[in-house]
Amino acid sequence: MTDQPSYDAALVVPCFDVAGHVPRFLDSVAALDGFDRTQVILVDDGSTDGTRELLAAFADRHPQAELITQSNAGPGAARNRGLREVRAAHVAFADADDVMVPDGLSAMLASARGNDADMVVADFTNVPLRPYGRWKRYFGDGDRCVEDITEYPDLVFSASVWNKLFSVPFLRRIRASFPEGVLFEDAWFSVPALLSARRVNLLDRSVYLYRQRGDGSSIMDSLRANAGNYRDHLDLNLHLLDVGTRHRPGVRRLMERYAAFTYLGFLRRLSEAPPELDVAALLPDVGRLYGGIRDDVLREFVTGRRDAALQAAAKSGRLGEWLADPWPLLPEDARPADRAWRDLPLNPAVAAHGDPPRYRLNGDRVELTGSIAPADGGGFGSRWTSSTTPVSAVLDTAVSPARTHRGVALLQTLPASTVNVATLQISRGGVLTLSLPRLEALPGWVDLSAMTWPLPEPAPVERPAPAP
Repeated sequence: MTDQPSYDAALVVPCFDVAGHVPRFLDSVAALDGFDRTQVILVDDGSTDGTRELLAAFADRHPQAELITQSNAGPGAARNRGLREVRAAHVAFADADDVMVPDGLSAMLASARGNDADMVVADFTNVPLRPYGRWKRYFGDGDRCVEDITEYPDLVFSASVWNKLFSVPFLRRIRASFPEGVLFEDAWFSVPALLSARRVNLLDRSVYLYRQRGDGSSIMDSLRANAGNYRDHLDLNLHLLDVGTRHRPGVRRLMERYAAFTYLGFLRRLSEAPPELDVAALLPDVGRLYGGIRDDVLREFVTGRRDAALQAAAKSGRLGEWLADPWPLLPEDARPADRAWRDLPLNPAVAAHGDPPRYRLNGDRVELTGSIAPADGGGFGSRWTSSTTPVSAVLDTAVSPARTHRGVALLQTLPASTVNVATLQISRGGVLTLSLPRLEALPGWVDLSAMTWPLPEPAPVERPAPAP
């Protein structure tokens, strides 16, 4: 980053073997508002498919574009190389297989200049459309200015760099750089910047089209199929916990939430991780990570009893033992006698609301009673039964295959109005699972999709012998 700004903004683009995508991307760059005042830094990271020639042709046509070539060193090294050439007061980043929105960069620049923000975080659009990110809840109600990151705790989950604009003096002040030779380099860069920024503007408009490659070849498409990702993401989360410790306690908690949420998917898949992953070598640092996260933070992201068991094993240093011989999710004495009411084992994300939730066996029926609500206190209580008509699950023993039974449970989620339909299934191991649709957090709705408890095996039915 040079000292004398000569452009309004700089755009740094790492490129590696994207010949099939880069023409459309470059067209979108040339169509940017203020393109003639934008420094475009294209870093070819050792491409072998003709990407470099396409970049060179673009740089020849546009004097504000420059091409840097280097041996393949990864996106972090390519971005760092581009950063050293920035001659502007603000810098943005893009990936060469995506598409820029014409007025996106200029809108971020106007936002940053309006109140001297250190960063601008904007919305983006997934192509094809799909849900993306807890941080998206802060968009849809207009622009905002964030001066206390702890008041927007989910904003740290916006870890990508390509929906952001950064003040170059700010980056210089915090000595920001990308890690090299690892993946998830965006989060190493963006998340500490979010924690250090004096002022972060949220721009409530899409500035970028994030394209999911149809061939599944992008890094995020193969997130947990790549053995190296388990180590790289673990190292990232350990680093962010350390970064959080250097800030006030509320910021440390944000980093614990980030680690608990983002590593849970890897933790769930350790038992079926790629064969080249040395799980035993990973376990000590997994224990160190979970040992640094408070129990109430871990509970926030649990969606089932298996999650809770995995986290407890990781925190106690017994994850290797658990993976070799998983602990039973419920003890044998949790199986109720017929018609005896028992407390219902709840997903930690929900809590009793008024009458405690209970269940019992009544012949071939599982009856549920009581009320629940989200554990964080939001929303209304969701009743398991109506006050006038008992609502229970009828297990249809006629469903095949044998010993796999399904039924329907109706849950009244708002008094005397909305009824939600859930599904009950008894597995071959005698475990009953209640599943609800996974929905956005709305008043009166809770996610119970992973509640399970064991039931006795159904008694064999004696059929009379056929008449002679």
